[in-house]
Amino acid sequence: MREEVCFTLSNGTYTAGIDIPEEKYKLIAKSGYGEVYSSNEEMGINEYMEAEDEIVDTDEDSESATEFSNLILKVGDKITIEDCLILEFSSKNANLIQSIVRKEIGKEIILKKGVYTCGKDFEIGIYDIVLVEDGGSIEIETEGVGNFANSYIFGPDYEDIKEIKNYDFKVGEKIHIYGRDLVIKLSPSKNCFIK
Repeated sequence: MREEVCFTLSNGTYTAGIDIPEEKYKLIAKSGYGEVYSSNEEMGINEYMEAEDEIVDTDEDSESATEFSNLILKVGDKITIEDCLILEFSSKNANLIQSIVRKEIGKEIILKKGVYTCGKDFEIGIYDIVLVEDGGSIEIETEGVGNFANSYIFGPDYEDIKEIKNYDFKVGEKIHIYGRDLVIKLSPSKNCFIK
């Protein structure tokens, strides 16, 4: 079944065929700014985008995109949105048949200031990371060569992150919670196909 679709997505990683329909999309930055990139190299995306109202008139050399056309996502391709960017996805002919169903793994857990390790303190799986209270930063550290870490600022302000969808935690990854009163919830990502 194919149909015209239009929906918005914010910070997180989304998989075609699981979270969103596979198809060719036009993307428009509706608010905020941030990186957006996909796992597919051919007909994919790797752009810094920002909403038109974020672009300062005096910044004539701005390389930021407000729109991106002809992004093709096939079943299994992933698209990641970072920072406070909110994107509108539209397609004239999306495949509305869900190809893969995500099985919820893990249990909901509340995290406060401290360091938590996947596989010890919480189960491996795909989680939504949700702001519950206050503000501060979190850092997710991967185990292995170079111990790479991603940092995120959570809080109630416009530019702060309030939620990261579908974060795939691997065994040994550590999540550092900074901020005296910051409270974060890890909730197993639900199977919610966007139509």
